Amino acid sequence: MSSTEATNTLQRSRLYNEDADASPLAPVKFLIWVYFLLLLFEGAMRKWWFPGLSQALLVVRDPVVIGIYFLAFTQGIFPSQNKYIQVLFYWTIVAFAFSFVLNKAHPLTIFYGARTNLLHFPLIFIIGSVMTRRDLIYFGWAFLLLAWPMTWVVAEQFQADREDIMNIAAGGLGYQLETSGGRVRASGTFSFISGIVFYYCFVMAFVIYGFLRKGVFPNWLLYLGAGATFLAMVTAGSRAVIAEILQVLACFAFLAYFRPSEFGRITASVFGLSTIGLALYSQIDLFKEGFDFLSLRFEEAANVEGNPIEAYFNRYWEILSAPYYYSLFTDTFGHGLGTATRAGTALGAGFGVAEVSWSRPIIENGPLLGFLFVAWRIWLVKGMLKISILAIKRGSYLAIFLFGAAGPIILFGLLGQPTNLGFAALGGGLCVAAARMPKI
Repeated sequence: MSSTEATNTLQRSRLYNEDADASPLAPVKFLIWVYFLLLLFEGAMRKWWFPGLSQALLVVRDPVVIGIYFLAFTQGIFPSQNKYIQVLFYWTIVAFAFSFVLNKAHPLTIFYGARTNLLHFPLIFIIGSVMTRRDLIYFGWAFLLLAWPMTWVVAEQFQADREDIMNIAAGGLGYQLETSGGRVRASGTFSFISGIVFYYCFVMAFVIYGFLRKGVFPNWLLYLGAGATFLAMVTAGSRAVIAEILQVLACFAFLAYFRPSEFGRITASVFGLSTIGLALYSQIDLFKEGFDFLSLRFEEAANVEGNPIEAYFNRYWEILSAPYYYSLFTDTFGHGLGTATRAGTALGAGFGVAEVSWSRPIIENGPLLGFLFVAWRIWLVKGMLKISILAIKRGSYLAIFLFGAAGPIILFGLLGQPTNLGFAALGGGLCVAAARMPKI
């Protein structure tokens, strides 16, 4: 689907109105909020509240997704004619059949793999269709308001011992990964560090948008979100938090190129964010401690991976080169859907966990069929970028920053990990919704 076709299809939708909450779409929106809250607190349930149900909670959002699809189908808004979803559906059917007939993989493993590759992606286009401008602002409020409680959890994990209950792993067994200085990689309310990496990307996207669109969010809320994000960046114990947020900030380049008249607002936004960072450093001891720890983390990593810029590009080079590398050692049709995921291996049988996202479809489906899934991810992200740029040209700026948060997850994220998959679906939907707004 071309960007023009995608945009026109969305803009023609009968669903674009600010009174949709009173319509039959209200139950769909309610379940989308349930999906969002489960995404944020699934890890807390698996670590602290219901550790004995950790494995079952891996798919806790699946019934919600199915409920959304049922309601969407009854309202005639399920994206069955969407070209992205049609292609993905056909690909999954072929991969599913090959996994059964040729690979003879375990049925539960195959079903989990098919679920990971297909089940949550139609949600992108449902969210993109039903969300109004008001809904997007509500999501912004939620991300920004919850940033401080999330950062409080991160800070507690940073200060606690590795064996402390705050740093326990999913299932109540083991602990979070250790990093420099005897600290752990804080995971917040999520199961793994990737959760807070992606969460703060969306917080930063709404912070930037709030600085650009005066009056959408109150200043205290923007300062709260920005301050919480900066504090989390220095206490999380992971360079990925900084790298992913910088990718969101890099989207300023699109705005500066296509709307150069906004350069003054961009400068003001950067100045405002810098001021918040300096204030935190000068007034909060925990921020200073975290900053010193982060410096140590970068120094130790530089001895192994090179400077931060080298490490950043090397990491992405590993992802980009993975299809070629694994093609040399993988059977023509791979080992079957789900066999290169942790959960799929636990459910039935697997052949090890792919540590690089683009290697997974190659291991599971072979070089030819596997690369088609990689190509589908590239195609989808390319389409999202195009409609986000079109939104900039119309004077709508939120979409491009949401793209900076969601695009890298869809393109490079480890989708076998439930939190990553959840942020890909929810974030992609918010981006598409923002791109279809006349002006936001």
